[in-house]
Amino acid sequence: MIKMYGYLPAWGCSDMSPYVSYTDLYMRLAGLPFTVEMLHQGDLTKAPKGKLPFIVDTDGTVVSDTVLIELYLKKKYGDKLDAKLSKEQKAISTMVNRALGESWYWLIVQTRYRRDEDFSIYDPLWVKFLSWLPVEQRREPVRVFRQRLLTQFWNHGAGRNSEAEVETLAYTQIDAVSDFLGDKPYFHGDEPSSVDAVLYSNLVHLMFTPFPGPIIDYANSKANLRAYTDRIFNQHYPQLRADREEAAQMRKEAVKARRPYDCDCDHSLEELFKGRQPRPQTA
Repeated sequence: MIKMYGYLPAWGCSDMSPYVSYTDLYMRLAGLPFTVEMLHQGDLTKAPKGKLPFIVDTDGTVVSDTVLIELYLKKKYGDKLDAKLSKEQKAISTMVNRALGESWYWLIVQTRYRRDEDFSIYDPLWVKFLSWLPVEQRREPVRVFRQRLLTQFWNHGAGRNSEAEVETLAYTQIDAVSDFLGDKPYFHGDEPSSVDAVLYSNLVHLMFTPFPGPIIDYANSKANLRAYTDRIFNQHYPQLRADREEAAQMRKEAVKARRPYDCDCDHSLEELFKGRQPRPQTA
């Protein structure tokens, strides 16, 4: 049986990473049997490319990168999801997949990593993910993880925009997805295809999560996106309902506590890239 390595399930999502969630749903939609494995001690240096997911096939073949995993599985086990699509639909699927992978992800990063108060919502997951470390040794890998993501955010270019500018870009992308989906059950019509795996995983990593903010509110304001994510969730992930409901309640509480934007919200980015003096560490 195929083994897929990921992080941890969270918030009604199959994994705390949208990329792991994408591969998870692709294999479910394609009817491929697999097991989910947690990387030993969360040590990403043991992952082939230092990131998750990766899969180990029954013959020992190791494949990393979500798109390369999908291409590998299609070649070996047959294209069970996209065989009926037209060339035009396949082309659209490829472009949407890459657009979401290269652009949408930074919307997710903003909602989780930019503000201290948002990033702190991760704390219960770090307790689980780093449970093998003594408590006093957990802060540093968490700090490094966040700094690495913010560095990527900045170097990509998205992190050089203000919060409000990223939100504006997010609204246009959410509108585009909602408008194209319309009232169709799935992206290309009545049956799911591979692009639904990447679309669903990116949507729920905004819509289901406990992080507050206008981007998440805007995505949840779209009735057809709620119906789409509910449809797939109910069919493939009903066992995660309690986690999803808990995350929704957490978001309500986080919204109440969230501060209006001010320049201090970006202190972590400014410390990394503008030479601002770091804040004193708190216990």
